[in-house]
Amino acid sequence: MVGFCIAAFGPACAHETSFRGLVLATLPAKGEIVIRHEALFGAPPAITTFKIYARDARAVRVGSAIEATADADSTPWTVSDIHSVGNEALTGLPAGDGAPQILRNVHHVVIGEYAPTTQLVDERGAPFSLRDLRGQAVVMAFVYTRCRDARECPLISSRFHELQEKVRGKPLHLVLVTLDPAYDRPAVLARYGRNYGEDPARWTLATGDPDTVLDFAAQFDVTAFPDQRVGLIHPERTVILDRYGAIRELIDEGAWTPDEILAAVAHDERLASNPFERLDLWLSSAAVSVCGNAVAGFSGFTDLLTVIAIAAFFSFLLWRVGRTIAKGAA
Repeated sequence: MVGFCIAAFGPACAHETSFRGLVLATLPAKGEIVIRHEALFGAPPAITTFKIYARDARAVRVGSAIEATADADSTPWTVSDIHSVGNEALTGLPAGDGAPQILRNVHHVVIGEYAPTTQLVDERGAPFSLRDLRGQAVVMAFVYTRCRDARECPLISSRFHELQEKVRGKPLHLVLVTLDPAYDRPAVLARYGRNYGEDPARWTLATGDPDTVLDFAAQFDVTAFPDQRVGLIHPERTVILDRYGAIRELIDEGAWTPDEILAAVAHDERLASNPFERLDLWLSSAAVSVCGNAVAGFSGFTDLLTVIAIAAFFSFLLWRVGRTIAKGAA
């Protein structure tokens, strides 16, 4: 897969380049830094966790606008030669040396363990916990109602509506957890749910005490970074739980389709499922896992066939050129 990543995406997986970005968080104990950056290594603008050298860590502050050099030959990518070119206030956070960290000190879940049963609140204001859904498979994702990027939260919410329509009569429940709990109170979530045709019997929208909700999301490695221009920037993660509350899938890309999710759920429940839908989902997740932001938007089997076709075309072209050169030399 690493070879495929390098061959298929070329410069996206190798070399160094300079870039500009904004420091969202630093993780000194891990030697890492989180940066919102412009297009990099052929990938669109994104948030990336970089490794950082100790000599550079002292010059980095949350809210610093920086110019730096990124090296994609390491995993995660490495950032060096950092120069601050100013400060930018993050929404709700002061800029400069006094800016607090917004990453949370929580246990990070892994596949196979039971999901946290944190006490939350649903869109009707009633207590809610994943424990309440034992006996049903669960598909869960993270959104916020003020998101205006049609490719992110609205798209996930629309796909949840499609899932809801496909699972009538099946033991499967859908959960969307807000990443903006201070604003997304139950009444706001209820209105949002009506906009997407939510049926509370099959689909729950969850909020609660802000610190509790954000700690819950952070356990799934979902942290929202405030940004004055777009609101909240956060990773895409969809979670599949089995009927016992154990984590079966952690899907780190947003290009999935309802049929792919349903195939994964059925497979986890040892029921008949579409192997091509599962393969498509696995390819998408594997590409993101191995190549990271370099393959943002990779959509699995279809894109793999496209890459193979392009590689075959250029291989044939090189073979023809080499054959022509060989004939000329003879």
